[in-house]
Amino acid sequence: MNRFYDFFGKWGDKQKSLLFHSFLRDEVLATLCQKIPLAMAINIVVAGAIVYILYPLFNNSSLFLWYLAVLTLSFYRGFSARKKCREDNTSLEIRYRQFRVEALAMAFLWTILPLFFFPSYNLTAQLVMLVLLLGIAAAGALNLIIDPKVSDIYITSILGAFTIRFFAFDTLHLELTVLLILFIITLIFSTRQLHRIVIKGTTQHRRVDELQNRLDQIFEQAPVGILYFNTRYEIIDTNRAMTKIFGIPKETIRRINLLHLKDKRAVKDLTKVLTEGIIIHYEGPYVTTSTDEEVWISVIFSPIRNSDGLIVGGMAVIQDKTAEHEALTHVEFLAHHDPLTALPNRKLLEDRYRLQITQAAREGYYSAMLFLDLDRFKHINDTYGHGIGDDILKETAKRLQKILRQSDTICRLGGDEFIIFLPMISKDADHTLNRIWHITEKIHRSLENPYDIQGHTLYVTTSIGAILIHGDREPLNEILRKIDIAMYHAKQQGKGVTSFYEQEMDHRLRRSIELEEALRYAIERDELYLEFQPIVDARKNSPYGAEALLRWRMSNGISVSPVEFIPVAEESGLIHPIGMWVIEKSCEAIRELKKENRFPLQYISINISSKQFGNRHFFNEVMEIIQRYEISSDMIKFEITESILMEDPHSAREVIHRFNKAGIAFLIDDFGTGYSSLSYLKTFRFDTIKIDRSFIRDILSDPDDVTLVKAILDIAHQFDNRVIAEGVESKDQIEVLEMLEPQILCQGFYYTPPLPLDRFKEWIATRL
Repeated sequence: MNRFYDFFGKWGDKQKSLLFHSFLRDEVLATLCQKIPLAMAINIVVAGAIVYILYPLFNNSSLFLWYLAVLTLSFYRGFSARKKCREDNTSLEIRYRQFRVEALAMAFLWTILPLFFFPSYNLTAQLVMLVLLLGIAAAGALNLIIDPKVSDIYITSILGAFTIRFFAFDTLHLELTVLLILFIITLIFSTRQLHRIVIKGTTQHRRVDELQNRLDQIFEQAPVGILYFNTRYEIIDTNRAMTKIFGIPKETIRRINLLHLKDKRAVKDLTKVLTEGIIIHYEGPYVTTSTDEEVWISVIFSPIRNSDGLIVGGMAVIQDKTAEHEALTHVEFLAHHDPLTALPNRKLLEDRYRLQITQAAREGYYSAMLFLDLDRFKHINDTYGHGIGDDILKETAKRLQKILRQSDTICRLGGDEFIIFLPMISKDADHTLNRIWHITEKIHRSLENPYDIQGHTLYVTTSIGAILIHGDREPLNEILRKIDIAMYHAKQQGKGVTSFYEQEMDHRLRRSIELEEALRYAIERDELYLEFQPIVDARKNSPYGAEALLRWRMSNGISVSPVEFIPVAEESGLIHPIGMWVIEKSCEAIRELKKENRFPLQYISINISSKQFGNRHFFNEVMEIIQRYEISSDMIKFEITESILMEDPHSAREVIHRFNKAGIAFLIDDFGTGYSSLSYLKTFRFDTIKIDRSFIRDILSDPDDVTLVKAILDIAHQFDNRVIAEGVESKDQIEVLEMLEPQILCQGFYYTPPLPLDRFKEWIATRL
């Protein structure tokens, strides 16, 4: 029994999957709504005919009860079918289950007829009943063709019961029974064959239907726009993506004729698709008809042919390339522009330079190139952060763009460096130079205006290197090299100025490179040496101290001025090892003088570079040298300029305080030439200040210099500082200085020029 239920359950599932496929639903509904009422009417007529035939033979109430049951079931089935057509609330599965039960109940009633009302002794009535039941069985089997199990039950129950009663041993009944059995078998076989045909057709239709649905889904959900058009170029169908690309509903798109589009760039060759059967492609901008919005599209038009190869229309596949185009445009922009300021970068500058300089040379025009570097930008960046630094760069770019012509190119080279290319200024050189000066002055004035950045008011100046260009022989790299040199020359002039490139700058640069190369080996080759210039107590006319001065005589005998090689050492980073060599040699000289009892001096002062002063190992290295030479730390003093204090006052205060605690005092050199001398005297502890030689030189002839020197001396008294007058060259100068300050110290050629150590010893010996 369990196997029967398993089989029937599997069979039921299989039938259900076919029965309730979308293709069979209409047929089932038609059977329920239309065919059953007609079939029931036929059942009633046939049942009535049988009752009429059998009534004389079976004059009893049972036959009428059977007929009444047939009438009742027939009317119920007909009424139920009509009702379910009008009220479609019941699921198809439930309705068909009811249909199956009703069909089996009707089969049961027809089965009762031959079993209980068979005319055994009336052959004519038997044959008439046989014919009518054959018709009922065949008609029912055809109606139940979609449900073969029910169909088989219907046939076998009705005709099987009749066969059992019809069987007899006479020849006629035997032959008819055999024929009836063959008919039953044939009818079952035929219904099975018809069922398989129906199933095959259903399966094929289901596959076609599923394929069609899949194609419809692919068409509708394709990520690209697809449209079909007829031979009159009218759009007949489109998918969802098309509506998104152009922002208009399907109904509107379907009414469009492609040849009547306002923007004809995409369809200018469309007629060739249908007339010549070719595929055309367009990619580019398109202005939509409905919204006048420009989008970037890629469209392929191709013909559609029927089975005979005739062109019956066309189709278009459209992609929205707007985002991709914008991304490529942005990438292209970034390839040629600075992302921060949106100014052209070096690559775009090179392209424009090649094009415009060739045209300028051909037409005889002068051009120019400017190199701008913002002064002290790194200081602002470090103090306020890169965000404010970036805003300064963007504001600078805006200001420069307002000054220049549209044909000029402003390029951000990197950091705070800008390049300005001024092509085809004039055919006259003097007019061109005047024009360049005028532009650079406008740049200086514009950038000197305060920058209001994130609540901060900041001030920026720029150093500008400029070069005049005539002809097209020099490549851009060479032009940039030259204006870079000019720009650094402008910074050396005091910043905030413009410097034109001159050939002499190249000579100085090459000289600087040569000096740097030679300076790297100067210590190893023993080319460096010290000279000492005494510092004299003017009232006693006796040595008080000395200043150690670095000298360089190259191996070829040529002496190089400190004014020339010290900046090279600072720029190259050689100043620290050279400076430590100076300190060591000074300590060695002190030890040697003390050993010979020739050291009546209070100290030897040593000049310290800002690069050396800021080295984090400077203090430890100095103390290690002092300990190694076993001298007292107060025997040396360091001379620094105000520029060192300006760079980083906080760090400078810490370094000075640390050396002071170790016994090493500081002298401030060139006092009076800086910007904030008084504030530094207040903030830092100095042992001595040195009056710059520029105030001493004209002290005999210029009363203002006397006034300035007197003011400096008064300040020194207030802060308890000793004073050294530099550049003393005459007795008269000393007398004026002694009159102003009896305890003044003097240094200069009046006493002696700087001397090598041996001669310095001799000079000291003459003063002992």
